[in-house]
Amino acid sequence: MVIRSSRIEDYEQLIKLENLIWNYTNTPMPIVWESVADYAQHFPPGSMFVAIENGRVAGYMSVKYPTPLESNCHVWEMAIGVHPDFQGKSIGSKLLQFLDEEGKKRGIRKISLRVLSTNTPAISFYKRNGYIKQGVLKGEFFLNGQYVDDILMYKELVD
Repeated sequence: MVIRSSRIEDYEQLIKLENLIWNYTNTPMPIVWESVADYAQHFPPGSMFVAIENGRVAGYMSVKYPTPLESNCHVWEMAIGVHPDFQGKSIGSKLLQFLDEEGKKRGIRKISLRVLSTNTPAISFYKRNGYIKQGVLKGEFFLNGQYVDDILMYKELVD
């Protein structure tokens, strides 16, 4: 497996992956990408990290700064997705390890994320990889007839 920056030629597979994995059990609003051009506008080449296994996109991570403030540029917000065919094969953990290393190289001190309280497999996965709960937005979303909390998690990269 190789982890590298995203390229335009990855986008067809990334669109299929995102359309496959995101639903109301793991995101407040599934996004359906219609075209490579639309996807590229939101995620320019190089703005994501992709895990490539035998020519297939096995998973990805996107990172962004939480705000445009210079005082907040030591923090990355991340999102991760792994193709169901590759789940349970350490792809996600390897992506997170790569993100830690890349973040340290770039002066990032903290990586944060948001996860729905109903997504218990993801919460367990993040905890196993060193993420800690830093807060809860109670009843933040109304999904499938119930109010769902949004859990804020983080990991510090400071040694």
